[in-house]
Formats: sequence, structure tokens, C-alpha cells
Amino acid sequence: MELSAIIIVGQKSGNTLAARVASEGTPRPNQVAKARPIVSWDFLGQSVLRRTVERLRDSGVQLISVLDSDTLVDSQTFQKAVSDHTRAGVEHVLIVELNAYCEFNLNELLTFHRQSGCPLTNMVDDRGPLGITLLSTAALDANSSVSNRLSALASCSATFEFSGFVHRLSTAADYRELVRFALAGICQAKPVGVEIKPGVWLGEEAQLNSSVRAFAPCFIGARAKVRGGAVIAPGSAIERFSEIDCGTVVEASSILPHTYVAPGLRLSNAVVHGGRYIHLGRNLELELGATGLVDSTERRSSRRLLQTLGSLFSFGNPGLDLPTPSRAPASLDYVRSNTFTE
Repeated sequence: MELSAIIIVGQKSGNTLAARVASEGTPRPNQVAKARPIVSWDFLGQSVLRRTVERLRDSGVQLISVLDSDTLVDSQTFQKAVSDHTRAGVEHVLIVELNAYCEFNLNELLTFHRQSGCPLTNMVDDRGPLGITLLSTAALDANSSVSNRLSALASCSATFEFSGFVHRLSTAADYRELVRFALAGICQAKPVGVEIKPGVWLGEEAQLNSSVRAFAPCFIGARAKVRGGAVIAPGSAIERFSEIDCGTVVEASSILPHTYVAPGLRLSNAVVHGGRYIHLGRNLELELGATGLVDSTERRSSRRLLQTLGSLFSFGNPGLDLPTPSRAPASLDYVRSNTFTE
């Protein structure tokens, strides 16, 4: 087997195998991003991680290991993964510390690596290392750890300068910019769904009330629900299993999977995940689940079940507050009118 890949998800920006770059002045990750790496967020129906795996498979890579965010490059898990790939007869291992969406050509990288004659090739762009390293397994030493060997090989490594599309993902604002790029066709990432009219994409079994207005470019994911009178404005993405209630306007925003948005709201320049609301323009992040304005669809289902059981059988805590948003306009940003036109 010529080539395999190990993908490390959740490494902090700059903590690459090629170099340890100072991170002063970089934006602090959002709480949502800390809880779950951005590369694993749904992005027009499919995460950056999944898109990267599919890109590698399309390039002929069959053996791919994904290490989670708690796995460090010098851990026993990483050591075992490299050892397993080497025992499988792999000549080269591609190590990807996944912190960006990158449209690199694997065959070009492999050709450059062979021609350089170096055991290690690091990919960089004009902003620095991309966390992508190609390693020849013949250069590994069975008597030393992989991380120590990589450090020893750094002095004789080659540098592949990448000039294609790459977008680093450190904050929710970075994520939103990537969504806008994809909807505008600036990168190769395509929405997962059917284009029901130019620039409007619909995922499998998505439900739109007949009075919903969806303006290109936008995306509504699989099994999402958009109720009557809602407006999905340009640049917006409603990811799978989310629900937009009556009369709400979603403008230049992303609603992540399994998120409920109450009726009569106007969301603009935001990312919402469950009860977590991030306003990008104000660099503000709030937990609003208790208000009922935004919430997890799964949490709402559990609350409805408890309410139903309580009303049928008259048990439970009589003081339990289980908010269920009404169909009346809510107060996050009350929508009296809008000016969107076809």
C-alpha cells in the first residue's frame, strides 16, 4: 500500500508537527468551538472532517485513521496509529492536523515529496504551516517514538508551498465566512441537497411551508423544518433536523443541527447551536436555552414529553418550569416587517 492518512481533529491552531507557531493576537475560540471542533460542525450538510475524508478516498487513500481532539501528537494513541499503518505496508503516511478546509491535490503533494528526496514534507501557504505533513515510513526508527523521530527529521524536511483554496477555522466567524464562500461558489464545497431553484438548496426530506420565502443563496438541510411566514435570507444555512418557527427571519446566519428557533425572531449575522447564540458582529455569545428563544430540538422534545405525562397522570414537581414558546412574536429582535424581494 503506497499511502495512508492519519487525521487529528481538534489540535489548536499553530500546534503543528512542522512548527510551534506563536498564537498571540489570534481570536479566542468560541465556547461552542471549544466544546466541539469546528471541523466537525455541519457545513452545508457535511462537516469539513467528512469532506476531507471523502477527498482522500477519492484520491485513492483506503487506510484512514481519525484521532479525536483529546489525542496529542506524542501520545500512545498516535504512536500506535502510525505503527499500525507501517505494519500494513504503507510507504507514506499523510498526517493532517485538521484546523482548516483545504482543497489540496494529494497527487501533486506526493509527486513533490518523491522528487525532493526528503523523508518529511510539510505543506505551507503564505500564512504559514497548514498542519499537513507527508512522512516516508522508511525513515521511522523502531527504537524511538514517532514524535521524537519527526523532530529529528525536521532539519532535513522539504516544504511544499500551497497556493490553492484554504480557509482556517478557529472561530465561529471563520466558519460563517466559509459558509458564505461555499454558497457563492468560491470554493469547491457543494451543499448536500437538491438545488430547487438557482442558489436555493434543499436537503433530503426538508419541510418548507408554502408561505416560506427562501432567497438565494441559501441552504436548508435534511429533515429541517421551516414554518409558515419564515424568511431565509441570502447567505443563510439551516442545518439538518433544525426547526425555524413561524414568521422568523434568518439573515446571513447559520443554524446548526438540532436547533429550534422561536417564532417572530430576526437572526442576523449569527451562529446558533441549541441554546447557544453567537452574534458575530458584536462578538457576543449567550446561553439562551432557558428563555425558549432558541433551544435544542431534542431538549424541547423531552420537555414536551414530561409536560404531557404530568398533565395525564398528575405527577412530577408542581413547581417545575417547562417553557414552551408560544406562536406569538418573541423578543430577541421583534420582526414587524421586512424588505426582502424576489
